[in-house]
Amino acid sequence: MLQTLIGKTDPQNYDQYLKEKISNVVTLFKKNNLTIDNYSVFESPKEYYRMRTEFCVFFNEDRSDFNFCMFEPNTKPKKRIELQSFPVGSKAINKAMQLLKKHLLSYNELKHKLFQIDFLSNQSGEIIIALNYHKAINEIEFKKNINDIKRLFLNEGLKAQFIGRAKKQLILADTDTILETIHTKDRDFYLYQVEGNFSQPNIYACQNMVQFARDCCTDCKNVDLIELYCGSGTFTVCLADLFRKVMSTEVSRVPTNTALKNIEKNNIKNTKIARLSAVEVALALNNVREFNRLKEADIDIHEYNFNTLLIDPPRSGLCDKEALDFTARFDRVIYISCNPETLVSDLTYLTKTHEIKRIAFFDQFPYTNHLESGILLEKK
Repeated sequence: MLQTLIGKTDPQNYDQYLKEKISNVVTLFKKNNLTIDNYSVFESPKEYYRMRTEFCVFFNEDRSDFNFCMFEPNTKPKKRIELQSFPVGSKAINKAMQLLKKHLLSYNELKHKLFQIDFLSNQSGEIIIALNYHKAINEIEFKKNINDIKRLFLNEGLKAQFIGRAKKQLILADTDTILETIHTKDRDFYLYQVEGNFSQPNIYACQNMVQFARDCCTDCKNVDLIELYCGSGTFTVCLADLFRKVMSTEVSRVPTNTALKNIEKNNIKNTKIARLSAVEVALALNNVREFNRLKEADIDIHEYNFNTLLIDPPRSGLCDKEALDFTARFDRVIYISCNPETLVSDLTYLTKTHEIKRIAFFDQFPYTNHLESGILLEKK
C-alpha cells in the first residue's frame, strides 16, 4: 500500500492510490460473501479538492512569523507537520493562507494568542476564515482590524469573511455562512453552509454522491422519501424533486435551521423537517408515541407513503439490530457509507431481505486509505 499523505498530494500516483483502496474494499466484500460484480468509481480531482480545513498556527519566538501546521496521527508527543503550501485545499484556501502570512503579522492584536485558523470555501472562490484565540477578543478592535484585512484581501482578488472565536465568544465581522452550488446532470442546487458545522469536505465527491443518489431515484414520483440525520439538507434538497413528498430528520438545531433555509432557497414545496432521532421516528411510525415536534413541523407521519430511505450513518454504521430492522422495513434503501468495515457488517444483515442493485465508490479523501461508498438496496 502506498504511504498515506498528510497535507500533500501525489498526482502522478493518484490512480495507483485509488486502485489499491478499491481493491481492498472489493476483497472485503468478497470475504463476507457479498456479491460485487459491477461497481462505479468516481474519482476526485488530484489537487485543490478540499473545501474546508483547520490548522494550528505556531509563531516563532519574536512573533515575526508563523507557520500553518497539522499533526501526524498516532504520535506521542504529537509530531508537527509544517506546511509551506496545501495543494489538498481549494485554491481559495491556498490564497488565503498566503495573504494571511503576508498581512496578519502587521496587526499585533490579531496575532496575539492566535492558535488556530479554520477555513470554509466554495467553488466560486469565496471563503470564510475563523481566527481562534486563547484570550478574550475586543470586538470593536477586532472588527476594525478585520475590515482593513478584508480590503487588502479584496485588492488581491480574494473575497473573504472573518470570524473571531475565543472561550464563550463568537464574533462575526460579517457572516458565518457561505453559499455553495451543487452541480448535477440536469440542474443545480444551492446550499448554505455554516462555518464550524459539518459539510462535505470534498465538494466534487459530494456532487458525485448526490448524482449517484439521484440516479437511484428515477421512478419515485408517486412515492415518498425519508432521510435520517439529514444535517443541513444536502441530500434532502437534491432529491426532493424526484419524489411526491419528503420528510427528513435531524436532531441538532443549527443544521436543522440551515436545512430549512436550504429548502426555501431552492423553492422546494414538498419537503418538511422534524427534529427527531431515528428511534423516535420508529416509535412514531409504529404508533407507539406521538411527538409534539412533528406537530410543530406540521407533519402527519401517516400521510406519507415511505418507499425509500436514505441513510448516511457515522463511521460506526447502523450499530444494532433495532436500527437494521428499521432500515429493512423500506422497499428501497440508499446507504451512503464512510466506513467499509461497518458497511459490510450492515450489508451482511440487510441482504437477508434486500438485494444490492448498485454500488459506487467515491474518493472523498485522495492519497489515504479512506473510501466512501454508495449502495442501492431493493427489497427481494
